[in-house]
Amino acid sequence: MVNTPSQPLTIDGAGVVRILSPKAPRLAPILSAVAGGTLSGTYGNARYTFVTIDANGNVISESDFSPPSNTVTLANQFLLASGLDISPDAVSQRVVYRPTTGGAILFKWVTLDGNVLTLVQDDLSDAGLEIIAAPILGTPPRLTAIAEFRGRLWGVGELDIDNVHYTEAGLKYAWPSDNIIPIPSIGMDEFGVVALIARREALGCGRRNMLVQVTGSGREDGSGDIDFDTVILSKELGVESQESVKVFRDNAYFLWKDGVYRWNSEGIKCISDGTADGLGNVRAWFVTDDYFNRDLYTSAFAQIDANCPCYRLFLASAGSTVIDTWVDYNIEEGTWWGPHETALFSPTAAFNRVDAADQVIPMIGSIDSIYNNQDTRTDGTATGITFDVVGKRHDMQEPDQEKYFGQISLFGKAQTSGDLSVISRVGNLNQTQTLTQYYDMTKNRQRLGRLGHGKHVQIEFTNAVAGVDVELYGYEIPDVNIVGRR
Repeated sequence: MVNTPSQPLTIDGAGVVRILSPKAPRLAPILSAVAGGTLSGTYGNARYTFVTIDANGNVISESDFSPPSNTVTLANQFLLASGLDISPDAVSQRVVYRPTTGGAILFKWVTLDGNVLTLVQDDLSDAGLEIIAAPILGTPPRLTAIAEFRGRLWGVGELDIDNVHYTEAGLKYAWPSDNIIPIPSIGMDEFGVVALIARREALGCGRRNMLVQVTGSGREDGSGDIDFDTVILSKELGVESQESVKVFRDNAYFLWKDGVYRWNSEGIKCISDGTADGLGNVRAWFVTDDYFNRDLYTSAFAQIDANCPCYRLFLASAGSTVIDTWVDYNIEEGTWWGPHETALFSPTAAFNRVDAADQVIPMIGSIDSIYNNQDTRTDGTATGITFDVVGKRHDMQEPDQEKYFGQISLFGKAQTSGDLSVISRVGNLNQTQTLTQYYDMTKNRQRLGRLGHGKHVQIEFTNAVAGVDVELYGYEIPDVNIVGRR
């Protein structure tokens, strides 16, 4: 977990929270010779680290190394390391590393349990040291974004905004200072890399106006360098919000200034330039000020509902200063639904949880409560959820001709009770006449009254009664005649 806390955190399956990597020791160990041992040679450059282990003895985290020690020569003596620092973090051990006599490569030497002792002595021979050299370590910066790719963690620092840092392979706590990839174009804005998008074969690095991918196996080449490389995918778009980024079945979805984009093996495509349930282009949702507060795109967040499946994006409505509405993109059908809103709460977060049956449940959080989808109506029965659907403008492909619209006929699933308000607006673009009629939802089909004269007609359906379901299949206006024609 990064960005919100003052330093990166890890949270395990039991809910235990720990820092990602302890702060490195501030003090160098002081080496000296003590009589009575069997070790001989010249030793220097000793260092030590702070280590956290779990109940099974596995290393959870290890800090970067301390400053190097002084050099000392021994002749059948003990090697004493004193002046060891006390960690300000909750650690389990301190591990001291030293080289062989006259050497420079560090090997594990001794381990001090706890966080109290400040000295240790030992006369372990060079041959008794571990045969594996000390790991490459490092301290992570305060990260604003983080992702996993190629068995490593990748992150963007709060201050170093133009570079992506990455860990050693398999060591989430080891962040060497030279494991950095610059993301073009350096210094182009004050935001830097705002999002990391981890797909199967590439890591996307999104700026506000650029999308770059990192590729490579993560293995060292012949010169010792790791074979990561960067490729610019687009200079015409970027990512507005890290929290709008979601990856599902190797398809990445994210919000930019003019809509929602999908990035997959076929390239990058704006999916909000499509249609909303076949009724019209939804580009206006994102490029006008009629639907959402575009100044708050940087605060947008999203989730994947794998049960539909759909990409759900939470935004601030037009004129609002808080996130209070959301839209759904049906991934399989390629259709948009919304905007949706509720008067019960203002969404502050969206995430998924796994229930006892290992089913993924999408959740929406507010300041004081957490909500999940449910099929049955078992709470909130005092206040109805408004059903409000507005259809397209019907002009019969002759928008300038005056027409006579006859009776409207509706059909749907018969309910146990309830009336659906059928609001018809007939006229031209600047002036309409409104007619409200009611569809008896206990019937499968009902014919209502004539709609009247106009160049076009638009139908709206509403019902806000608590505990009443609405399932409308469609409507027909079968008798439409051009005025003056026979």
